[in-house]
Amino acid sequence: MSRATCPRCRLPARTCLCAHVHPQACPLPVIILQHPLEARHAKSTVPLLQLALPELQRVVAEHMTPPPPLPRGRWWLLYPNDKAADIDSTAPAHLDIGGLIVLDGTWRKTRRLHHLNPWLNDLPALSFSQAPASRYTMRKGPGGQALSTLESLAHVLDRLSPGFDPAPLHHLLAHRVAQFHAGGRDET
Repeated sequence: MSRATCPRCRLPARTCLCAHVHPQACPLPVIILQHPLEARHAKSTVPLLQLALPELQRVVAEHMTPPPPLPRGRWWLLYPNDKAADIDSTAPAHLDIGGLIVLDGTWRKTRRLHHLNPWLNDLPALSFSQAPASRYTMRKGPGGQALSTLESLAHVLDRLSPGFDPAPLHHLLAHRVAQFHAGGRDET
């Protein structure tokens, strides 16, 4: 017999997060290219992002066709590389950001996504250098510290759009992390 799950957050009823979700408009188009293995991972923050930013688009695949041009601005890739513009040291008004593509998975999986989608190399890249410390203690990145996709996107959207409030995203993540540490590690 299967457990009852919440139809909205898709978590088991005992770990439903819906009371902590405060949806808001995403200030620009965002596409998350999620590695298929990450999509099945209980620790993924993308389902939380989809609850909090309903307009966000998720593509679960290793290959993705380039999205259509935007009416204003260009697509940018949120991904650190040597040529990436640092959103923490560059005025957003100086960038022509019309939308973001975000790769989701472990560092190894995101490198694979980047390699399998060579058209991503044609996009300007965006990174950050002054994001707040991660509160995503369910996983550790290289060197023991890395931000989750939710934290990364919250930081960048906060820098790009003065009217965007990242607090509801951080609040939702804090509740999911607390559930995890309390034993609510159910699959999403």
